[in-house]
Amino acid sequence: MTLKKIGRLFRWIYEHTEGFLIFAFTIMLVVDVLLGILARYVHFEVVFATELGKYLFIWLCAIGIAAAARDKQHIRLDFFAESLRLPLRWTSLVSQMLFLLFSLFFTYWGAKLTLMHFRMDKSAMGFAFPMYLFTAAIPVGFFLTSLRLIIDLLSILKGGEKGDQPIPKT
Repeated sequence: MTLKKIGRLFRWIYEHTEGFLIFAFTIMLVVDVLLGILARYVHFEVVFATELGKYLFIWLCAIGIAAAARDKQHIRLDFFAESLRLPLRWTSLVSQMLFLLFSLFFTYWGAKLTLMHFRMDKSAMGFAFPMYLFTAAIPVGFFLTSLRLIIDLLSILKGGEKGDQPIPKT
């Protein structure tokens, strides 16, 4: 593989990671819910359906945070920028840095929680599945978010945001 092909592969992975993960967890959640509904009608007990659905939803939310950060869909400090007429670049930089600190905080503590569950060999209630696979959603989701925010901050510092003009009042 040439260096150019490897670069394209990394760019493709970078652009599609969250979308693929959201798709995969959504399919698993739909199958889980359908299995739970079907089990009620055929009088077949699926003990883990409700519990697994909760954990899959947590994974979806954690990956969704990263996807929203990738698409710059999170609420920023626009209210303050509009009312104080601050430069857009400055408010973008401050809001992304605050969000990065928040994401790094949750990445760190989520990783500690996941490691604790791994060491304790704790399993999820309702079925014997390792709990660390579910709590890993927090550090993975916030790590992806942190990566997106770092890339966005570098873009802002290079001048990728809309200049230094204040946001006009409407």
